[in-house]
Amino acid sequence: MAFRTKIGLIAFCVGLSALGWFAYSNWLGRIEARIVQRVTLDGLELSHPLQISVNGREVTVSGWVNSEAERARVLRHLHPHGPDITLVDRMALLAEVRPYVTHLIRDARGIRASGYAPSQAALAAVAAQIGAGGADLQLAAGISEAAWREAMDRAIKSLSHVQTGTLRLEDSQLQLTATARLPDDAQAARAALALDDDSHVEIEILDDGQPFALSVHLSQGQLTATGKFPAGVLPQIVPEEIGRPARSLRIEQARIDDVEGQFTQAVRVALRAMAQVQLGQLDVSQDRIEITGMVSRAGLLRAERALRKRPATTELVRRLEIYDDGRPFYLLAEFDGAEVQIRGKIPYGVDLSALTSGFEAQRSEGLVQAEITDGPRDWSGALVAGLAGLREMQNGRLMVAPGALHLSGTVTTPEIQAKIAAHLSRKPAEFLLTHRFDLVDDGTPPVFTLAYDAQSGARLSGKLPMGLETVQIAEILQVPSIENTARVGLIGRADFTRRVLSVLSGWLRHFEQFELHYSAGRLALKGLAEPGVAPEDLAAALSSHFVIATEISAPSQGADIGAERIHARSGLLERRVPGAWVPVYSFEPTAARCSAATSDILKQEDLSFADGLERFDVSAAPALARLAGLIGHCLQNSALRVDAVDHSFSKSSEAENDQLSQARATALVAALTARGLPNERIHPKGLGDRRPHDAQKLPFVQPADRIEFIWSDRP
Repeated sequence: MAFRTKIGLIAFCVGLSALGWFAYSNWLGRIEARIVQRVTLDGLELSHPLQISVNGREVTVSGWVNSEAERARVLRHLHPHGPDITLVDRMALLAEVRPYVTHLIRDARGIRASGYAPSQAALAAVAAQIGAGGADLQLAAGISEAAWREAMDRAIKSLSHVQTGTLRLEDSQLQLTATARLPDDAQAARAALALDDDSHVEIEILDDGQPFALSVHLSQGQLTATGKFPAGVLPQIVPEEIGRPARSLRIEQARIDDVEGQFTQAVRVALRAMAQVQLGQLDVSQDRIEITGMVSRAGLLRAERALRKRPATTELVRRLEIYDDGRPFYLLAEFDGAEVQIRGKIPYGVDLSALTSGFEAQRSEGLVQAEITDGPRDWSGALVAGLAGLREMQNGRLMVAPGALHLSGTVTTPEIQAKIAAHLSRKPAEFLLTHRFDLVDDGTPPVFTLAYDAQSGARLSGKLPMGLETVQIAEILQVPSIENTARVGLIGRADFTRRVLSVLSGWLRHFEQFELHYSAGRLALKGLAEPGVAPEDLAAALSSHFVIATEISAPSQGADIGAERIHARSGLLERRVPGAWVPVYSFEPTAARCSAATSDILKQEDLSFADGLERFDVSAAPALARLAGLIGHCLQNSALRVDAVDHSFSKSSEAENDQLSQARATALVAALTARGLPNERIHPKGLGDRRPHDAQKLPFVQPADRIEFIWSDRP
């Protein structure tokens, strides 16, 4: 009983103690709750967050403050909250620095910050913007957090527009040194800073902002290129990829790269396609490739394969056509009885080697297989018929042109001629057939006709005297070749014919066309004189060498002014002007070049007056035409002027020489202007018997009459 009483008393005491402790704790908790609700920092603007902890009636405030004044302001704020609390100050004073410096660096790794930050919140905000690993900042007092945050926001935004840069914030002053890709980037970087008078900004701009571009023009085997390339792509890639020399390579090398790589890929693809072009134009921009030109059939396929590798977003405009040199189709086959020589231009698809297999020997020089066809015309059928007939001849000439087939030459017997006719009857209907066959000599005297046209050349038909071959006639006349249907006879005077042809060769350039007939030792010539040549003077000149019946007339207008042709004898390009056909020149005129060229013509050509007269001899016509073409080119393509100067020494007095000289100079200018030369900047000048300007230092001798042209670039 006593034992149970003790246990009960102990239990009663413990329970009473627990009940008391519970009542106390509950009361203390209510007091702390009321203190927490009452004691706050609401309404205070603090540089750093402060922590308040409550233990019973003891209130502890801790954290960073920027100054003692801020500490005092916090304590004054907390004291009025109740006299029944105990306030414990555990606030730490944040050190103040001067000057207050923060650095920002932008490079390939991004943006990094170092230096000082005014608060943990400000530091965290910057770290969130640039990445926590890039913020190496220490807390320090000395600047307004709002001002620092605003400056950092502007600085980070500014650096985001540049490639590299260093920004220094010292107190309220900003200093930026940076490198920007484009002018717009530099402008955006400056605008983001909202610069004031204390700020200093230096931004190097790498590029002018013009887009990358390439323009290539290809003509006559050479190219010109202009444009702008990114860093890392060298301009020399253009001639290297195309495989042709660059006449002009004006490509700007930028300091910036092609960020997306699209332009670089497009350029490489386009250049590989352009390598297949014979002549054309290529333009490449950031999002477009445009290529035009002429290509071979195989080159077209290679260009298409290259262009398929362009960037997916790059627009393609292509206008590629099968290349052709523009010259007409023709085939000329000449057979000497042993070997056939072939030249010309045949359409695509014609297998000439198979068609000429029946000849024992063959040679092809200057034969071109075109890349284009001749439409529906059956060239293979025409060549089968023509070559079969040519093989039967003793010697012959086959000419095939679009829609025409001509066969001429020497045939041994009428039976062979009939066999040839059978071959030709199998030609395609769309080819018109002409032929001229000569049987082996029957003993009749030579009768031949030599026809000449300044554009189409010489043509020979009939029967030549013994010992005179066509090759000899071509050499005498100085023409590249002669279309020959003549045969060589067994009788005749070859020496007389050679003399006639030799004289005629000297006057060949004075004729537009003629036909010379030889029969029974008699000569007759009918033709048209070249424009600017007096027909009666030309007839008189020929008659002075041998007896010849002539009928020479002046040409009608014929070709239009401005028409062009290739002269059959000289091979030069000529243009029709009023009064003449003149050579076409293409060099860049300067006073020195034009002077040298006119001097060469005067040395090479006969340009003289009749003795004591101011009228040109008929032989001067070719020289006047050449001079008119040359001087016209120089005057029309430059600001040069020229004096046509005559020196005459044939008269007995200085006054007479001056008068004759001026008359001759005037006649020279008149003759040139009559041949289409503009007369605004050419002036006649007669110097009489005064010595030429280029002979002042020579030993004195009595010079002959002469003409010279003095060029000047002075107005």
